[in-house]
Amino acid sequence: MLSNRANADSILADSSDDLITRIAWLYYKGKLTQQEIAESTYLSRQKVQRLLDRARDLEIIKFDVRHPHNNLLSVEERLRSAFGLRDAVVVPWRKEDVGMRRAFAMAGAGYLERLLGRSGECTLGLGWGNTTAYLADYFEPMTPKKPKVKVVSLIGNLMTDVAMNPYIVGMKIAEKMGAPFYNIWAPAITQSKERAESFRSEPWIGETLQMGSGADVVLLSIGEVSRSASLFRMGYLSEGDLARIVRKKAVGDILSRFFDSRGDLIDDAIHDRVVGIPLESLKSGKKTVVAVAGGAAKVAAIAGAIRGDLVDVLVTDERTARSLLKLEAKEAA
Repeated sequence: MLSNRANADSILADSSDDLITRIAWLYYKGKLTQQEIAESTYLSRQKVQRLLDRARDLEIIKFDVRHPHNNLLSVEERLRSAFGLRDAVVVPWRKEDVGMRRAFAMAGAGYLERLLGRSGECTLGLGWGNTTAYLADYFEPMTPKKPKVKVVSLIGNLMTDVAMNPYIVGMKIAEKMGAPFYNIWAPAITQSKERAESFRSEPWIGETLQMGSGADVVLLSIGEVSRSASLFRMGYLSEGDLARIVRKKAVGDILSRFFDSRGDLIDDAIHDRVVGIPLESLKSGKKTVVAVAGGAAKVAAIAGAIRGDLVDVLVTDERTARSLLKLEAKEAA
């Protein structure tokens, strides 16, 4: 128990140092003004100034950025440039799965805190997954009470894995902000098209789906197409479903909708059984879609999601980021 706590504290310290280093790098190496940094990181200008002062106190700054994770900032810039992302956050790779998920969760929580801290009235849409479940625990809003923020599920919450349930994740985040939470009391994937249509036809579910489709900020994960994927492990996909989807060249899923390497939705009957928002709603330029995902098995899925304009901000690890850059360079060659 003590070792787990120490590990969590270590990751949290790394996350804090990474933000300070990020700000220092943008100011001293990127030559951005404090106001420009504040706008791009969703922090106040005063907060940026305090972080720069802290960087000097910690001797991260002398005449250069000296933090050991400095190289990750360059990787973030390369990701933004190569894929046309609005932003990217890259965390150090960790060997342990749990440690990696916590690192993702802390980085994603910090980014979401800053994003919502600068937002006025808005709707936050939430997907589901192991990482987003961790993220809710680390999320600490800058302004605890944000009555103008609404939190809404983007997909049905009746799942066999309680830990990944979007209801639990959504409630945790909403409670920390004092915000209302709108849930979808339905399975993520039903057994038939007719059952899905029946759920979607309920006025309160239809209204929640409409609210989710119009969300200003979206937080979600990206799944791969394999037997280790959550949808398969939870029994939503059969062996036959998986084989069929693979034949149709699907590489990943977002909110149980499957897409190919270009990010285009594949044509498959399973989509008729989903109780959730359509992927097309993620492509609105008015919203910010933050995806938290990493790992060798998800590289193709992440690349496809970005190419399909389904993701605006990516939170990932260094190994995955470098694999994405190699894949994109190969495609361009």
